[in-house]
Amino acid sequence: MKKQEKGKRYTNRANIWLGMMTKDIMQEMAKTGFNGKRLGEARYIYKKMLEDKNCVKIMSAAGALVAAGMRNIFVKAITNGLVDVFVATGGSILTHDLIEAFGIRHEQGTDKIDDVKLMKKGIDRIHDVLLPNKGYVIVEQELRKILPLLPQERMAPSTFLRHLGKHIKDENSIIRACYEKNVPIFCPSITDSILGFQLWMYSQHHDLRVDSQLDIKEFLDLTWKKKHYGLIVLGGGVPKHFVAGMLPVTGNTLNYAIQITSDVPQFGGLSGATLQEAKSWGKVAPDALITDIICDATIAFPLLISSLL
Repeated sequence: MKKQEKGKRYTNRANIWLGMMTKDIMQEMAKTGFNGKRLGEARYIYKKMLEDKNCVKIMSAAGALVAAGMRNIFVKAITNGLVDVFVATGGSILTHDLIEAFGIRHEQGTDKIDDVKLMKKGIDRIHDVLLPNKGYVIVEQELRKILPLLPQERMAPSTFLRHLGKHIKDENSIIRACYEKNVPIFCPSITDSILGFQLWMYSQHHDLRVDSQLDIKEFLDLTWKKKHYGLIVLGGGVPKHFVAGMLPVTGNTLNYAIQITSDVPQFGGLSGATLQEAKSWGKVAPDALITDIICDATIAFPLLISSLL
């Protein structure tokens, strides 16, 4: 995407050719209109973040993206230095990452199915993805082995997840990858998950306590520095709001922002709120490079990450 000169018109004319790379496709998309153009813009903005050595790259993720097969894409982004800080939900991202790490797989299925029969067979459905309910039993069993090995004290979710990462053996785990690359994971909604529930159960008879409010201090300590900040939003939700809400407290704001969501702004929900709207709140800098992509993240996210590797 080239910076367009004010008042000058550009022709939409994308091209394809045999053997083109993902980055070529994305560059050609920048020559189109609608969401194709915005996807091309996203690569341009992300590339600017990577070139800006003073930029802290934050990725926020909500929605059933691990169940949908995006787990390895997250790991590739983390291990290749595309992410400095990760903010996620406790359920659909982190608990599902643990389910996979402990050997249970999300499987392809169909939404044309008898859900009562699935329930009787102990299978949970997430649209057209099927998950054996025993995955949650395995998480409980494995956490019972790991939790006694951690410091038995009050700690922030980000501290807990760093300690937990040491004990995850699966190299394709998001939590493990963040531990190995020293990428902090913030989880402001950890209580809204089976992972959070298991932590509460364990805390009834042990001194290990995970206090979500402590993540505010950890995040502010990390973002108090006078740097540039970039955010890649996948799906919106609590992770998006945590970053955009807490960052201005430090006197900083977002200089780069990419949003991939299937929601729209007309209903007033946060997940559909545009990045342009966030400028009115001071969450996004007036001159920030931004783009909103109204698209299923399972389409846009792999294209974006693969084009930057």
